[in-house]
Amino acid sequence: MTKPIAAACVVAAALMMTTSADAQSAGTSSTATTAAIVSSPPPPPPPPAPEPRSENQRLLSTATEAVPRAFVVYENKKIGAFIKPVLQISSTVVGYVPSLSGENDSLSGRTSTLLLARFGVEGRITDWISFRSVFERNVGFSLSRNGPVGTSVWEGTASLQARENYIRLERWGLNLSAGIVPDPASIDFISDNTLDMFGMDPYVRDPLLASGFNQGQGVLLRYSRWGLTGGLSFTGGNPLTTSLAFGFGGQVSTLGTLFSAPLRALANGIPGSDIHLVLFSPSLSYEHDYFDVKVAAQLYDVDINLANDEDKQLRGYNLRATAQAKLLNEMVRVFVSASMRSNQQIDVTNAAARLDNDFKGMVFAAGADYTFRNLSAGGQFYWVRSEATVDNALFAQYANFGVTYWLWERSVSAGLRWGYSKVTAEDEDLVNLLTSHSFIGSLRLML
Repeated sequence: MTKPIAAACVVAAALMMTTSADAQSAGTSSTATTAAIVSSPPPPPPPPAPEPRSENQRLLSTATEAVPRAFVVYENKKIGAFIKPVLQISSTVVGYVPSLSGENDSLSGRTSTLLLARFGVEGRITDWISFRSVFERNVGFSLSRNGPVGTSVWEGTASLQARENYIRLERWGLNLSAGIVPDPASIDFISDNTLDMFGMDPYVRDPLLASGFNQGQGVLLRYSRWGLTGGLSFTGGNPLTTSLAFGFGGQVSTLGTLFSAPLRALANGIPGSDIHLVLFSPSLSYEHDYFDVKVAAQLYDVDINLANDEDKQLRGYNLRATAQAKLLNEMVRVFVSASMRSNQQIDVTNAAARLDNDFKGMVFAAGADYTFRNLSAGGQFYWVRSEATVDNALFAQYANFGVTYWLWERSVSAGLRWGYSKVTAEDEDLVNLLTSHSFIGSLRLML
């Protein structure tokens, strides 16, 4: 009797010890789990978009490019925010040799020293909101204004303009930019070795504008998936709110073209306000490891006199395409571009009537670049034709060839370039109006 009772007591004691140990183990496990949950770090922010191959890709448009994190002055890694300065300086020496046709060739050559500078800030507020605000000190180089003349260094006479100033929202493949923003689909593929003046000299800027470079004050919406991007840009207001006013041909008033008329009506720094432009531009782009293609349509609607609702509206379009092949891991790039435009013209003697013939324009371009380590060489050729009437057509040719050496990768470069332009009038015979050669040495800084 005593032995069974003793055995039962031993079993009960063992069960109590096991239960206590399990309870302690459970408590320890629960505490450890709670501590692990409390001390676990937050999930990492999404990885940033890949940075551009070089700063050259960001000189003409940054609308779809990642904001580089170099030279950051403020950063909050917790929310993915940072701010960095934008500083781009191009110092050049230009040997300019112009000539006119026939016996009127009285133009003299010269050597000029030019300076172009861009300054501002860019950054991110969070992983899906970014911004950029940049202004420019103009270079002062125009073929129609006596070549490379430069701009003033005296107080109160600075020649400044607004470049890219926009807010950008990105989410789920959508990209919405609002402000002053260049449409990437409107920019031809061109040689990196021609951007020593950031594309602001006439040998690069003028043919790009004729081809349909669209830097507008408006809204740009893009959606990307599987390398394919569809876009739509909208601009409305004074014609000078978009660079596309440059390519709209023919006179819109007695003051001149869609580009020059508002400038000639300038008052207190504000362009003439009697002309209104509405512009839509749908686009489609495709990016691949070996080639890229961009096509766009630019549709104009122009009211030449806001004070009169009975005058004729002017409508026009520009259809454009550009493509490049990327070979040997992008050591070699070959690119071509083409555009065709047409727009209605007004009879300046009777603003209520249109001319029977429309203005027409065509642009063709081709070029190539070769890059090996820090050295790059390449160039491009543009052929531009514009026709206001059957008997009034102009041909313009632009050629560039340059060599660039990167002293500090992505940031500092030195270069040499030859630029050429020739404008001829098509009459009974081709008449050479102006020919120019420029020899350009450059030193650039890009932060």
